[in-house]
Amino acid sequence: MAENVMDHIVTELRSSANTYYPNKGELKNVRVVGHTPKSDHFIYDMVVDFESGSERLAAKVYRASKSGPQSARTLARTESENLSKVFSAFEKKRFDGVPRPVGNFSEFGAVVSEKFPGVPLQSIIMKGALLPGFADNGALAMAATMTGHWLRNFQKCTADMPEPFDTAALMLDLEHLCESCRGEGLDDVAIRTILAGARKTLSSAKKALPSCAVLNDFTPLNVVVGEKGISISDFAKMKPRGLCYQDAAHFLACIEALEKYPFCNRSITGQVQESFLEAYGVSAADQAILRVLKMKSLLGMFAQGRSGKESALRKKVMWATVMKRFIQQAAQRSLAPAA
Repeated sequence: MAENVMDHIVTELRSSANTYYPNKGELKNVRVVGHTPKSDHFIYDMVVDFESGSERLAAKVYRASKSGPQSARTLARTESENLSKVFSAFEKKRFDGVPRPVGNFSEFGAVVSEKFPGVPLQSIIMKGALLPGFADNGALAMAATMTGHWLRNFQKCTADMPEPFDTAALMLDLEHLCESCRGEGLDDVAIRTILAGARKTLSSAKKALPSCAVLNDFTPLNVVVGEKGISISDFAKMKPRGLCYQDAAHFLACIEALEKYPFCNRSITGQVQESFLEAYGVSAADQAILRVLKMKSLLGMFAQGRSGKESALRKKVMWATVMKRFIQQAAQRSLAPAA
């Protein structure tokens, strides 16, 4: 159980914490001060008290009850290795924004790291949407700018040789996704706009594009914004190599998808996307490829969102009335011939 794992972690830290913080003086206590349950893991907040101050840690404990103890250990080991690699790469380049790993608890199905204080970028976006004038104070644009810089730094640290860009496979994926959404209301006009716009864009795309490590879960929920910058702490789905633009496209899709909430309008999401792209720094041709990849992510989100428990009558109605209209608007903005 997760509680037993935390007992092991607390015991271990009581004997090893001073090696990570040698200038903090005598260790006073290691405390667990709260936890957040997730679908396949728990996040425990911890405080390590020293003679001259305290440090905050986060312990991610995978649920062994979901997939078995060995699977939990495997997931923790993979994430621990990913986190260590990225932290070392950032440290070497003197970049910030990756929490330092503390110990190796993968045999217990856990990953422990320093906790970066802050709030998710998505919460800041929602605050900007709900509070008149909040988005005008520059905080939202600054957070998006820092996010663009962070992703560019991550990709510089993990850059690899360019890899072939398979435009035919991408078009096939788009066609399949459009078909999966057709039955729930995505009309022929929107599908034609998406496919024709993507085909035109990809006809002039480069044969090879930059590659790097890919997070596969770079979302506004996983971007933590604090007073000293931003941090990403979830590296569970990271792969060592892939198309650089995948993470940027998925991030932009997640931002745009917030428009499905009636209070989160285009002026908010557009501001975030523009600030992010300016900081991320890609050419006009590469932005066109990003638009195609963003549409693929949007279609994938909506196709996936339609599956699930049959509590789903309300969700199906929401798809028909909200999602259909949203994705049609997104297609017109991103891939219409006049754009």
